[in-house]
Amino acid sequence: MKKINLYKIFAILFIAISASCVDNNDFELPTIGPDKQYENLKSLDEIIAQYNGNPVEFVEDVTVYGYVVSDDREGNFFKSIIIQDKPENPTVGLEVRIDDTNLGARYNVGRKIYIKLKGLALSKYFASFQIGVLNGNSTDRIDANDYIDFIDRSSEIAEIVPTNLTIGELTDNHINTLVKIEGLQSEEKGLTYADPDPDNTFSVNRYFTSCETFESIIMRTSGFATFKSYPIPDKKGSVTAILNKFRSDYQLFIRDTNDVNFTEEYGCNNNPTEASLAEVKALYTGSETTVTQNLKLKLVITSDLSTDNISNQNAFAQDATAGIALRFSDAYDLKLGDEIEIAVGGAKLSEYNGLLQLNVSPSNILSTTAGTLPTPEIITIAQALTGDYQGKLVQIEGVQFKDNTKNYDGSNQIISECDGDELTTYVRPQATFANNPVSNKRGTITGVMSDFNGVQIYLRNESDVNFTEDYTTCGGGGSGTTNTIFFSELADPNNNANARFIELYNSGTDAIDLTGWIIRRYTNDATSSTSSIDLSGQTIAAGSTFVIAKNATEFSSVYGVTADMESTSAAADSNGDDQLELVDPSGTVIDIFGIIGEDGSGTNHEFEDGRANRKASVTQGNPTYTFSEWDIWNDTGAAGTTNAPQDAPGAFTPKVR
Repeated sequence: MKKINLYKIFAILFIAISASCVDNNDFELPTIGPDKQYENLKSLDEIIAQYNGNPVEFVEDVTVYGYVVSDDREGNFFKSIIIQDKPENPTVGLEVRIDDTNLGARYNVGRKIYIKLKGLALSKYFASFQIGVLNGNSTDRIDANDYIDFIDRSSEIAEIVPTNLTIGELTDNHINTLVKIEGLQSEEKGLTYADPDPDNTFSVNRYFTSCETFESIIMRTSGFATFKSYPIPDKKGSVTAILNKFRSDYQLFIRDTNDVNFTEEYGCNNNPTEASLAEVKALYTGSETTVTQNLKLKLVITSDLSTDNISNQNAFAQDATAGIALRFSDAYDLKLGDEIEIAVGGAKLSEYNGLLQLNVSPSNILSTTAGTLPTPEIITIAQALTGDYQGKLVQIEGVQFKDNTKNYDGSNQIISECDGDELTTYVRPQATFANNPVSNKRGTITGVMSDFNGVQIYLRNESDVNFTEDYTTCGGGGSGTTNTIFFSELADPNNNANARFIELYNSGTDAIDLTGWIIRRYTNDATSSTSSIDLSGQTIAAGSTFVIAKNATEFSSVYGVTADMESTSAAADSNGDDQLELVDPSGTVIDIFGIIGEDGSGTNHEFEDGRANRKASVTQGNPTYTFSEWDIWNDTGAAGTTNAPQDAPGAFTPKVR
């Protein structure tokens, strides 16, 4: 009898020990045998269809089923399982939020599960549907002690077939489903999946490019992932991952590094197909456009770095079909006339202040050889202004600079007829020829058509201006041009801004009709005129002054004389640190006060709170500012001027030379 009892005790102990070695949940929810039968069984898409913008709380018995696609064993998924509605070609997926870890041991990939929804809720976080316990307008995780009561494991373990897609084919319907994207590579070599520092547990975004469509996508890896310090292979291939979305960005979450199958040679521009520039330009949609084909172009560089009239990150190039501006991400070293092969797959076409440009990297250049410049296309100014020749090397005949007294620096206008269209040239201050005077002849100009909020022609060097014919002097009515008219007094009274005036003097023996003459103001350090006064209809008598007042009534009251003209233009209202030009009807600068591009403050051309008076020895205009021709009083006394603010009327002498 004792023996029998001993056997019973040993048998009970053996069963107890054996049971302790088995997952207790396997006894409660067996994974073999027939599945339970559920009366109110719904598909995932039927459940999700109930969502109307607010959480849906389930108060009746209803069961939904799906297939597990996530795996948390490597730490890239946390306290959740991701399910989709079908093993292959799913239409919807969602996240089941559970306050427990090591869920992959119970809910392995491919396992069909049933979720009894009564007491749970459906919510949406950004674009991701979630099931959990209702908490206001969202869902919390199902308690670790409760979730096995809500979730039944089926005996079915299916093979999950990822949906093959391109980045551009991804939609919100693919969120929380397993997808596969071919031809991906890391945008940057030498990276790990996340920060390898064990103390840094922040998730990290890595950017991948599709070498098939040249689109980009984020791979996000948790700082708790066991593989976070592993290097991303410097190759390309496929990525299998669960898709999610944060704000407007799709993100890939891999389960482990087996999901990254990179075996091909790194590089998206291997064996590109040759295309014409016209074909590539035609891809532009009106906003930033990515070239989504593996293409290359054969182009000739038509810009010239050697004169510094273009930066080493910008270039112009063309082929037989079109021309374009190239915008490089880093400095390049290409010479005028170089023929290049350049890969443009993944490059972006964009517009900058009216100029279409192709954004590339110097590394996109596949080869460089000395080439032959294309023959410039002969066009007219009117044709140039259409914008149809943008990026092309052109030649315009029979033109001249409208104002032939200026330097190349900044904007200048060229004309073919005195009253015809004007085309702007722009030369950078850094250009080697920027400070050279423009040609005072007439002839042929060569350059590349460009745009900066208006059509411009880019000059590569000074020899692009081949002017050998006589300049055509343009009339403007009256007696045309003369240098006997010049600035004689400029006023910015310290005590009365309304008493400001500009005085001209005619040292000649004939009266001058001022029709077509203008005064231009360049405010502070502006390189382009900011305001002007048209003197048309006025006459300046021989040996006489001509005064333009800001406020004629105040002027007369202060000085006791009558102004010849009142102007509300800002050009008549300078506060003494601006530059003024007197320009004849042909556009020629006859006289100037100040240095254009230099703020007058603290210089020898400042008359702030004071007065600038032309010395009596000066008898004609001077298009180059010369300090020795002036006596200047101001509030600084800088650079040889006199520090003595002037009150009106005081020493001011309007109408008196």
